[in-house]
Amino acid sequence: MSKIKELEKILKTDVLIEVNNEITAIKKLMTKQKNNSELQDELVYMEDVKKYYDEVIIHIEKNLLKEEEAIQILEDLEDMRADEEDEV
Repeated sequence: MSKIKELEKILKTDVLIEVNNEITAIKKLMTKQKNNSELQDELVYMEDVKKYYDEVIIHIEKNLLKEEEAIQILEDLEDMRADEEDEV
């Protein structure tokens, strides 16, 4: 499997699902804590993350993403996962 296809699969079956769940959870918390600026900042950040990965999917579907770019994004995702595991 090419790195581009691997990236597409991971984004669609894992990453974007997690990001959407996180956005939903933040919005739910915000209904209880309306003036929480930290939650607002977190929401903006997660929405930006979603936009970025949505754009990556579009580039993949239009055959605009290069293999090297896919490798870099996969490495970044791996680093983020490692960071999350370190925090737990």
